[in-house]
Amino acid sequence: MMIEAVISMARYLSSRKDDDVVDRMNYLYTPNMLLAFSVLISFKQFGGRPLECVLPSKFPGSWEQYAENYCWSQDSYFVAPDVDVELIREQERYSEVRRLSYYQWVPFFLLLQAACFRLPSFLWKCASMNSGIQVHEIVERACDSQNMEESHRKKNIDTLTAHITKALKFQRRVAKRNIVLSELMKVFNVRYKACFISYMYLVMKVLYLVNVFAQFYLMNWFLRTSRNSLYGMQVILDIINGVEWESSGYFPRVSICDFTIRQVANIQKYSVQCVLVINIFNEKIFILLWFWYVLLIAASLISMAYWTIIILFSCFGHHFIKSNLALSDLEVNSKTSKKEVATFVNDYLKQDGIFVVRMVSLHAGLIFGTELIAELYKTFHGIADDEKIHPVPNYLDANRDDYLLRKRKKSLNYGSDDEGGTFLLPTAPTAGNDPKVEKDESASSKSTGRDDDDDDDRRSKKSDLKNNLYV
Repeated sequence: MMIEAVISMARYLSSRKDDDVVDRMNYLYTPNMLLAFSVLISFKQFGGRPLECVLPSKFPGSWEQYAENYCWSQDSYFVAPDVDVELIREQERYSEVRRLSYYQWVPFFLLLQAACFRLPSFLWKCASMNSGIQVHEIVERACDSQNMEESHRKKNIDTLTAHITKALKFQRRVAKRNIVLSELMKVFNVRYKACFISYMYLVMKVLYLVNVFAQFYLMNWFLRTSRNSLYGMQVILDIINGVEWESSGYFPRVSICDFTIRQVANIQKYSVQCVLVINIFNEKIFILLWFWYVLLIAASLISMAYWTIIILFSCFGHHFIKSNLALSDLEVNSKTSKKEVATFVNDYLKQDGIFVVRMVSLHAGLIFGTELIAELYKTFHGIADDEKIHPVPNYLDANRDDYLLRKRKKSLNYGSDDEGGTFLLPTAPTAGNDPKVEKDESASSKSTGRDDDDDDDRRSKKSDLKNNLYV
């Protein structure tokens, strides 16, 4: 049962696929290190004797146990070996300079720090899951070990292309139609913007950096080393200069504890000397953590600056896509191709699309990333061709002219005997053979004949065009 619980928790301590090495240093390596240190200290505190005191010989066994438990639960204070305890006033013994109260809370403090380092990663995971672009799943599919097989790799590329294409088309549709998906909380509509994932990743980088600074300050406050913020450097200098813990006061192995024992008639006060065995581990742990946090601050600063530059400045995204397309089998050297690449980057991929393919290239390798970008480029041209406005064919112009002609004739209140286009024109009664009337009739018949001929020509052209299309 215990083994199954440990195995089930292992997935929470594993790395994700939508990050870089600095992110893993923050949310994976550091929390795991803190958890290991917390378990080590807990075993010594709760499973052993973290504090042992030198007690008078008249103390029975129960008094010894009471004295050690009391001194462990209450605070002790540090006194240099060459200073007499009796010369220190009782009000000054537990001052902030001498008081030692951190060692009881070290395991819980380390657990709190581990949770704080995991928090930015949790927020990034929630943002990625609610954006429509599943960055973790995309990169995980790209890192499939079976991609060594050509057929399996091609299938994964097609699947990723379809998913990314649908997500990007959905973002374009929301932006084009100005759709409001949440009326109550309009701020939630930001998650469907084309830059949401990229900016949330930058927010996570900022949170990591702020968290490291906060933990660095919190550790100095917890250890009561506010008089020297460069605690770790001071400890190293003390070791180099040969200054021992007896003089420095950092993680002292020996402390003094005052306690009282109430007897029948009076109250006896005692000051005993105790050995803090646990400080041997605390000293090494916090020195390591101090230098590790300094390294994290430097790495987080560099990583945040790098991702901020390549996300906010579009020229780096253009160069990344162009270089990957140049490595593919596509021809993108002509001026027309360069314009198409610019349209592909600005109107199709945008910031989120570039961020996703960057993550794929970072984790799955340059070859897989190049193939995915090339497939997205081909898909983009298919989408662009569907969205183009094609010119109206000639036969549609003929139908339009035919329709307008019939509409003009109907507007003259003429009747039609059938749908074939034969119209009965009214004639005025005439007496005899009036040459003017005959002239009008002949002109009318000629005009009607010409219109019939034009209609026949249009019908024949239309039928010939349809036959050619079907053939």
